[in-house]
Amino acid sequence: MKAVHRFATAVAACTLFLIFVGGMVTSTSSGLAVPDWPLSYGRLMPPMVGGVFYEHGHRMVATAVGFLTIILAVLLWRKSDKPWLTKAGFVALGLVCLQGGLGGLTVLLRLPKPISIAHACLGQTFFCTVLALAMWTSSWWRSEPPRREEPTNKVPLHRGSIALFGIAYLQLLLGAILRHTGNALPFHIGGALMLVILTFWLAWRIWSDHPERKGLRALSAGLIGVIFTQVALGISSYFILTHRFDTIPPPLWAPATITAHVACGALFLGLSTLLALSLYRTRPEKTAALKTTLADYMTLTKPGISIMAGVTAIAGFVLGSGGEIRYLQLFHTCLGTLMAAGGAGTLNMLIERDIDARMGRTASRPLPSGRLKQGEVLFFGVLLSTVGVAYLGWAVNGLTALLAGLTVSVYLYVYTPLKKISTACVTIGAFAGALPPAIGWAAATGSLGVEALALFGILFFWQFPHFLSLAWVYREDYQKGGLHMVSREDRVTAISVLLTTIALVLVSLTPTLLELTGKLYFATALASGAAMMYYAIRFMMAPQRSHARGLFFFSLAYIPILVALMLLNGPAGIWAI
Repeated sequence: MKAVHRFATAVAACTLFLIFVGGMVTSTSSGLAVPDWPLSYGRLMPPMVGGVFYEHGHRMVATAVGFLTIILAVLLWRKSDKPWLTKAGFVALGLVCLQGGLGGLTVLLRLPKPISIAHACLGQTFFCTVLALAMWTSSWWRSEPPRREEPTNKVPLHRGSIALFGIAYLQLLLGAILRHTGNALPFHIGGALMLVILTFWLAWRIWSDHPERKGLRALSAGLIGVIFTQVALGISSYFILTHRFDTIPPPLWAPATITAHVACGALFLGLSTLLALSLYRTRPEKTAALKTTLADYMTLTKPGISIMAGVTAIAGFVLGSGGEIRYLQLFHTCLGTLMAAGGAGTLNMLIERDIDARMGRTASRPLPSGRLKQGEVLFFGVLLSTVGVAYLGWAVNGLTALLAGLTVSVYLYVYTPLKKISTACVTIGAFAGALPPAIGWAAATGSLGVEALALFGILFFWQFPHFLSLAWVYREDYQKGGLHMVSREDRVTAISVLLTTIALVLVSLTPTLLELTGKLYFATALASGAAMMYYAIRFMMAPQRSHARGLFFFSLAYIPILVALMLLNGPAGIWAI
């Protein structure tokens, strides 16, 4: 396998050169210098002048890398004794073929931005794959048994390295968007700052905790050197792009510097891939299985609450669209809302970890049980919430981002601490939880009005019977945790449930009165409201666990029923107005 390793390393080096050559096509605006594909002006070798030199040169290097990848896949098929390694070689071959197809579409469709961005990202994905093949075929990887870390209270290194790779890939995506559209510069700068911090943290951990691992130390040192170079090239690229040159085109060193920034980013992504693979191999024996870890991270986001936020935001968007739905904008709204809500839920669990440990129904959550560490939960929560709000601001509009930021802030900084002080926390929590439909409305219209207030009101009043019935069932558990969620007087809780249910029934009819929905929605809302009233009155007349559970479980179905009828009997529904 030594020869295969050397050949894979050579293919990786050629791929990095290909990324540089491809970057020069964009940096010199030579994307359509050759208007046809796969030939160039109908010839295998056109005159190499002007932009044709960069565009056709890119094709020549790409073709060479494609043939080299075919040879590499065949070598792995013939020489490797590990089936998974053979499959990885053919995956690399599939990626390079797909990359060539995207390159052709980019030319034939006249540089469509989504395909150009996908072409850039896929090229670097292929580079990481070939680099991984080079490591997997090395004598070090094949002969040296992995030395696993000892379980400690610190965040496992392999998780930090996976986070580094994930952020680096997101940074790659943002960079591609910036190069092809001119947007996302603030997010690209923010991603660079996160990468610098995480790279130094990983290097510090490796050098302080594992001085005997020379390979890992060299890899982390290489990452630091590359990130410094990358930042310097990024700053230089910014000044080059904002500088007015005396000559057109500008001197060659200008686009070469910008392209070097792209290639250096690819190198950083590749090295982060190698680090993640190396560290995952040495993860502690007692580290939870990947399936369990993913389930724990999903639990942190409070998926029930997050999905409810996303669904109600969709309802607000659809009703605000008035029958002409912009589906891409809807996707951006839903994704940003889910991220912001998931981040808020994660940070809420971090803040309340000690309280959760004292309560029976929450003691098995990832933090109280010790399955996840505080540092990684803090990082995950801050990343989700900040990226979610920033994403809404970039992809949708400022008002939507403002409402999402307000939701996260009220939930974390007002509702969460108030739970230890007063039952007024329920009202504050209902306010934060009722903002998603207004977020959807603002995303569709760019403004707020009485219609958004009506949608807000439905979710606001619904949360009282929904939550108070659950909190009443678990009131002893909440008392153990030191939380003031329901009144000590059962009568006070029951009356609160009844009054807010009455308000809910009344406000649920307003979408039809505001001509957002039709008569079918009105009839369904009236019938569902009558059922809610029945459960609320029954609980008030005889506060019992069975009555509280009945109210709670019906409330789980109540909002999905209304949302479904809003979508079906709204302006864009199959039973439209």
